Amino acid sequence: MSKCMSTLELGEPITKRDYIRGNWEEGSNKFVICSREEAQEILRETGPPRLPILILPIPNDEVGRRKLIRYCHKLIRRIKSGPPLHVFDYSKAANNHDPELMPAEQTMQQYEGGKGPVLNILNIPMDSEEEDWMSKIKGFDLVPEICEEAKKRGIDLSSLLEAIRVNLVATPDAMSLDHIDKHRFITRLKLWSGYKFWNIACEQDRKMLEEVVKSGEYSGKRFTIFLEAGCELIQPAGTLHSVLSHEENAITSCFMYWHPSMIQDILDQTLFEIRNPDITNDAHVGCFVQAMEILFDFWEDGKPGFPDIEEMSKAEDTLEVSHLAGLVFKTNVQLDD
Repeated sequence: MSKCMSTLELGEPITKRDYIRGNWEEGSNKFVICSREEAQEILRETGPPRLPILILPIPNDEVGRRKLIRYCHKLIRRIKSGPPLHVFDYSKAANNHDPELMPAEQTMQQYEGGKGPVLNILNIPMDSEEEDWMSKIKGFDLVPEICEEAKKRGIDLSSLLEAIRVNLVATPDAMSLDHIDKHRFITRLKLWSGYKFWNIACEQDRKMLEEVVKSGEYSGKRFTIFLEAGCELIQPAGTLHSVLSHEENAITSCFMYWHPSMIQDILDQTLFEIRNPDITNDAHVGCFVQAMEILFDFWEDGKPGFPDIEEMSKAEDTLEVSHLAGLVFKTNVQLDD
């Protein structure tokens, strides 16, 4: 961990106004720092974010602080009484891609007591009542709209909804190595407890990812965003990043989003992940193809926000290639099988 910490370089914050006016460069170390209301304005006006957006908690907010504490206590109680957890035990290997099932109560007792190995617990089902303000913004409500249409058609897309709303729990020093989030999801995180160093690659293009796959590491410039309890971070789709939990146990809520304008990028990245599975640290969604078929219907029906209809044939070809390449609907890998 000390080696990792010694190489951290904090990013350069810019304002909402700077971002909307385009006062930034691709491949830079810049990120937006703003309020939630300003973040909503950015997303409504500009669509999918192209820089990370950090939303800071209200200073000296005692009511907010108590809310954070209550949330953590409630979540831990729920996890203890729930099913076994998918746990990455980094005492076995730093580059651990294989979670193991561990009893929930025993694991959380280790977590609370600060004893035992360094643990990273992913994909804990989130309470369905948890607030998701970003999905109320037009365009970023695409996944719920897909799932609602699936219900009307008698198609079960529950695994998609479960995949985009999860809690994450980590002990101090838990670290996930460089990866991108699956299916080119935009990711929003709310940190309820602890501290995290979010380390982001400045470069965000396919050529860079191909070089990472070939060499096994990212050699370009990166920057770090420091998160503390109460912070929210909106991470652009396709961002190569690593994460370090620091000093205290960390609890995070993780929400993921698609936007209609991203459809070709979603398909291209998913195909890339199929061919290079270690570039992401999570299983693909088993109902991805069914979701895409509904998304194509939205596109064909002229739903706002999609690319020009002339681009649909290329997207359909990409989906077919993904099918032949062995997408997860073929293997349908589940962590608890």
